[in-house]
Amino acid sequence: MKKMAIFVEGETELRFIDKIIREIANERNLQIVLVRASGGARSLREYEDIADSGSGADKNFYIRIINSGTDNRVGSDIRENYETLINAGFSVIIGVRDVYPDSSLADLPKLRTGLRYRLQTKPVSVDFILGVMEIEAWFLAEHTHFTRIHPRLSAPRIAAVHGFDPSVDDMQLRPHPADDLHNAYSLEGLAYRKTASHIQRTVEALGYAEMYLEHKAKFPDFAVFIQVIDKFFS
Repeated sequence: MKKMAIFVEGETELRFIDKIIREIANERNLQIVLVRASGGARSLREYEDIADSGSGADKNFYIRIINSGTDNRVGSDIRENYETLINAGFSVIIGVRDVYPDSSLADLPKLRTGLRYRLQTKPVSVDFILGVMEIEAWFLAEHTHFTRIHPRLSAPRIAAVHGFDPSVDDMQLRPHPADDLHNAYSLEGLAYRKTASHIQRTVEALGYAEMYLEHKAKFPDFAVFIQVIDKFFS
């Protein structure tokens, strides 16, 4: 069985990555376990399984997605668990986090270097995927999802009111994409906050075929993520 571990910064990334992997993969051959990390400041770091799609002899792939709870915990959780994961047979390790609010676009090289500080590269080199400036930039750029949120939401309407067009503009240049998503939805009295219900509504509305085909050219980090996932399942 091939094993992959994905450490993410929060609930948004957990739900989105769980969903996109299920869309890409044949779920009959895949076991996904979702994990919540907690503690660590004044107590031992704990990891609790919160969902498990189920094991079985027919499963060829195992993916463990760990919610580290905050952006600055992603790198440290990977460092602390690296040896354990290698010893358990994991051949792919990924870290996913936003750039905002800790860094700016100008800080990206420094952030990427810092994430690899004192991190082992053998036998497995960790792939870090950054949401620039937030993973919600990927959601914005999948502009067809807006009409699934509400039939009267559209990219031209968003552009006319809020001054950016998610269908053509580079969403990586938006300083706070989560706010942009909220402002777009608010045109029809809806909201986007980082709550379970709001996150899940957006995750279910996204067009994953469109993202798979189009986002690799728009977001270099998304392209790396898809490349790693595709290779894992090949």
